[in-house]
Amino acid sequence: MLNLKNYLKENLNQNTLSEIKRLYLLKNSTFQKIFNFVLGVHPNNSIFSFNYHNVSHINNFLIRSKKNLERKKNTLIDIGAGASPYYYIFEEKVSRYIAVDVPDSLPKNEQRPIEQIPSFAESIPLEESICDLVLCNQALEHIQNPSKAVSEIYRILKPGGRFIGSVPHVSPVHLEPYDFRRYTDLGVKKLLEEAGFINIEVEGNGGVYSTVALIVAMDWMLTTRKEGQAQGFSASRALLLSPLVGLMNIMGIILDKILGNKGRTPANLCWIATKPNNI
Repeated sequence: MLNLKNYLKENLNQNTLSEIKRLYLLKNSTFQKIFNFVLGVHPNNSIFSFNYHNVSHINNFLIRSKKNLERKKNTLIDIGAGASPYYYIFEEKVSRYIAVDVPDSLPKNEQRPIEQIPSFAESIPLEESICDLVLCNQALEHIQNPSKAVSEIYRILKPGGRFIGSVPHVSPVHLEPYDFRRYTDLGVKKLLEEAGFINIEVEGNGGVYSTVALIVAMDWMLTTRKEGQAQGFSASRALLLSPLVGLMNIMGIILDKILGNKGRTPANLCWIATKPNNI
């Protein structure tokens, strides 16, 4: 039987292989440019993106929350930071930005002035009362012990410091095997109160129709679950179906406006809470 790999190795010269590689990279680069133009670059996802409703809610909430920061030289710690996509919102308000996440999730060649600390959220290797603000976006559902993580966040905040975060209320299973729970606004408030936080405000991001649009779109893009396999995502399908996803997202917004939002089925929850001054 013909071995294609050996055949190519024997019959294609180095120049031909280089040209094939160049065309492959060019094709990928062109696809990425088109993808970014249509769907946006996270976290500035366009309405054609499958997770538009969640990400736009988080963006808007963080921008509004930033306006309430009095000083410009704040220390901010981003828990479950990943690539720190929300750095751009706070960079003018912070003098120190620290990203905390498991080692594999932190960028290897971070060019921005971001300190990186490889760590689990349940045991943050920082002293007490070190920061003015903690972010924790779309992470608590993936943390094994959220109560301990929130207690750690409370510990590292200065008195009067703020904790801003978000979690999905309704979402397909994702990032398995580390997807452990979903929250209600009542559950978020209880979790924060038990850690000692006050002035807790929890906000949902829309009604049932926007949530349905998000769930259907996410289900289209994610691979079928298989035991022992990580979640996959189809970028080509996301681009191909983007007009339909955009239409669904718009229809979700319109139907929520016309038929009303009962406040029972937001796809996403954002919150802000304060560590008391008198401790």
